[in-house]
Amino acid sequence: MRGEMANARQVLVRLLPPILADLLRSVKHRARQANSLKEALGNAVSGEKSEWEAVPADRWTASNGWLHPSIVATQIEKWREFSQSIRCPEPFGKSHEANPGAVVNVSAHNITMTFGYAVGRVIAEKQNGDPTRLLDWGGGIGHYASLAGELFPRAHFDYVIRELETLAEAGRPLLPQVSFLCDDDEALSQSYDLIFASSSLQYSRDIYGLLSKMAESGSRWIMVCRMPFIDHAHDFVVLQRPHRYGYNTEYTGWFLNRFKFVDFMKAKGYRLDREFLNDERPFVPNAPEQCTYRGYLFEKTH
Repeated sequence: MRGEMANARQVLVRLLPPILADLLRSVKHRARQANSLKEALGNAVSGEKSEWEAVPADRWTASNGWLHPSIVATQIEKWREFSQSIRCPEPFGKSHEANPGAVVNVSAHNITMTFGYAVGRVIAEKQNGDPTRLLDWGGGIGHYASLAGELFPRAHFDYVIRELETLAEAGRPLLPQVSFLCDDDEALSQSYDLIFASSSLQYSRDIYGLLSKMAESGSRWIMVCRMPFIDHAHDFVVLQRPHRYGYNTEYTGWFLNRFKFVDFMKAKGYRLDREFLNDERPFVPNAPEQCTYRGYLFEKTH
């Protein structure tokens, strides 16, 4: 029955004039981004700027955008509810970006389980009882550090977060057991069992230079998650206006060709252990190609 309905919809779309078919596809993509068809239509009618926009690479503003005070203020404001939402026996169904009172979300649960898979692989291989050394790149005020403790309550971690100074200052009193570092070279001056980067590397202008430094640290595992990837186009820059999360700013980031990305890591001595899918597909109206969010776990080979 569902298959027949899907076929009927496809036939109807083919019968529409091209301009209406394009509008329908645009609205569908905007609905995913805005979480409701009503909001997507409102943005289209009002002429309000899209949350996402492809821009020339010379418009890079990521560092300044992430320093906006609304980011720290919003993360602190949401911290208590986030911390309560991940306590046993609750499901891991709320993102740290979720608005107050938001219902549990399967996508957030999937991302947490992806993180848990990577950390679990590392813990399972440790035989000597030493703490698991983990570098969380762009870990905010400590959301994944808290998740690690809830996912593996009996494990011992030497947990390090590389973050901007404003976020590090906010995170230190919340998680005194975590080391917050604000310098790339200092963070990568040592080797880790796992380097984990969730929705962070794409905001580095020299992303492949940063990946090279990560590989040179000699860390056993490198995991990237919640990164926007494309299949056909060359890497390009997008501007995001994350106002719906409470961040009153804008910042730039990369949409990366995933085949180029994986080949780069292989050339640096890391084999692809597993690929992960994330249910995030923002619509960028003027992009040469729409992205899918993915994650990759790499293991050092030599």
